[in-house]
Amino acid sequence: MRSVNFSQDSVAIQYQYLKRNLRELGMPGVFDDFESKAHQAVQDYIQGGIYEEFKLQIGADRYEHAGSRRLDERKGEYDRFFTTTFGTSRIHIPRTRDGLKVTYSLFNKYQRRQKKFDDMIVLSMILGLSVRKQRRFFKAFIGDAVSHTTASRLLRNLESGLNDFRTRQIEDKYKYLLVDGLWVKVRTGDGLHKMVILFVLGITLDNKKEIIAFRLAKGETEEEVTALLNDLYRRGLEGKCLKLIASDGAKGIRSAINTVYPYAQWQLCHVHKLRNLASNIRYKTKHRRRLMKEARGIYKAKTRRQAIKRFDRFCLRWRDKEAHAVHCFTKDFYDSIIYYDYIDDRNLIGTTNHLERDLEEVRRRIKIQGYFKNERSVYLWTYGIISQFRIEDRADEPRFIFTLIKEPCFEIASPPSASRNDKIESAQLS
Repeated sequence: MRSVNFSQDSVAIQYQYLKRNLRELGMPGVFDDFESKAHQAVQDYIQGGIYEEFKLQIGADRYEHAGSRRLDERKGEYDRFFTTTFGTSRIHIPRTRDGLKVTYSLFNKYQRRQKKFDDMIVLSMILGLSVRKQRRFFKAFIGDAVSHTTASRLLRNLESGLNDFRTRQIEDKYKYLLVDGLWVKVRTGDGLHKMVILFVLGITLDNKKEIIAFRLAKGETEEEVTALLNDLYRRGLEGKCLKLIASDGAKGIRSAINTVYPYAQWQLCHVHKLRNLASNIRYKTKHRRRLMKEARGIYKAKTRRQAIKRFDRFCLRWRDKEAHAVHCFTKDFYDSIIYYDYIDDRNLIGTTNHLERDLEEVRRRIKIQGYFKNERSVYLWTYGIISQFRIEDRADEPRFIFTLIKEPCFEIASPPSASRNDKIESAQLS
């Protein structure tokens, strides 16, 4: 007996010894044996349930002459393939002679797949697999899959949830709102066009964050953003607790905020402000590094007064060297430091980064689409993705972290030390 060395060079050889020792102990050596037995157990469970429910509804068992038998009787069987997350099972469905309708609790009439399996197909697409790649994945994983057209049809099951999300009442508990947009390509009747999905993220009184609304629009115009905010107001978000709304510098968003929530302060995202400054630097090679370092230092100030002093020094130092960049930076500067009025929450509202992180994940997952065939497809995909965010944020299950232990504390029997060639030959044992 000796300790097992799980180094990179010997792990394959040690695994062969492990399988051999398990076989000698009468245990299966590969996990495929476990999977096949689990699949068989599921198939037997389904088949047993079918026979039992048929027996109860007919009123008699097979070949039984019982006085409790109903008007109908058994007449042979037919096969049906039923797919679960354990694989596809071949089950036998009993027939009735005179057409008595027999129902089963495990599946509905004409159902060929477990609902959980359908849900996993939709989830795989939401998490980033294309409509066609999901077929290859499930075919390799459980031995069965659905076509890309069926997968697209399954995605439509999200419509009921989407309608509820659009029409649900919104509790007036949000103290901050973040508004931003994500541009996508959508095919309409007259060709392919770029459109924007407008998102609103709410931050509650206890600092919980969630996307509360989104809407496909032709642009970040005042009309489009006003329609989105008016919908929030109509559904209950009257703004009684609302203190501030943060967004980028789009004029349409700012005007819409003044129309619907005129008493909420507007915070210009300072990350967008810094990006605008960087894009207007004339001598990028010579000045960019130092100039941007000083500009970022303005927003790292501990107080508003300190931030304004740094801003004044910055303008004095760079206004002659980078006149255009400094001019753009000074415009609406004071709107980008409103968060100093809420210093405890500056990390929540100083930028729209909390919303942009979610938008980046949405962008990554819909990138596989290239473009959307219609507006309905945009809404279904977007709702599916953000609903997954909500499930992940509200999950109560503990999250496990798996680590690789290089020196395990158990021992198994292994042959005496030998040369590497002898070890490789021993590893060929079946």
